[in-house]
Amino acid sequence: MVNKPYHHGNLRNEMIEKGLEYIGNYGVESLSMRKLAESTGVSSAAPYAHFQNKEDFLDSVESYITDKFSKTLRKAISDCKDKNTLLLEMGISYVLFFYKNPLYYQFLFNNRHLDLDTYEPFKIYHEVASLFFGDDRYKVTGLWALVHGLAQLASSGFIKSDDIEADIRRIIMSM
Repeated sequence: MVNKPYHHGNLRNEMIEKGLEYIGNYGVESLSMRKLAESTGVSSAAPYAHFQNKEDFLDSVESYITDKFSKTLRKAISDCKDKNTLLLEMGISYVLFFYKNPLYYQFLFNNRHLDLDTYEPFKIYHEVASLFFGDDRYKVTGLWALVHGLAQLASSGFIKSDDIEADIRRIIMSM
């Protein structure tokens, strides 16, 4: 008899990704820990090894996405060779992150109530934008709205392109 391994890889992250797919298809209200287990192909007890309950799972999803998003923005900052284009490169990274991960956008901005004063990606953005605009909150907010709106359009499939990065660059630079 061949023993089948219990699970391969990182079950916690797999449950988060499968849970996001489920939420994307059926809504956050219909998700239960049992349905999370079913969608991941594990026992109904397995999610409780990683999450206390549904709310803890949802908080973990938010943290998981926020961490990945923050790392993406920090990488754009560290990779930028010309500091004059730092906001542009960060904006492109912002939009592409959600273009490649539309369920992340949907979850964060349709299912959660984020506080921009404490939301790490906004704090990163605000720190960089302040280098260019000082304390002009209207310019800082306007630029955030531009890239956030583009991310929403890109993640929903509204922007169709053979070269999404070049098109996003053109759109942002036109402003």
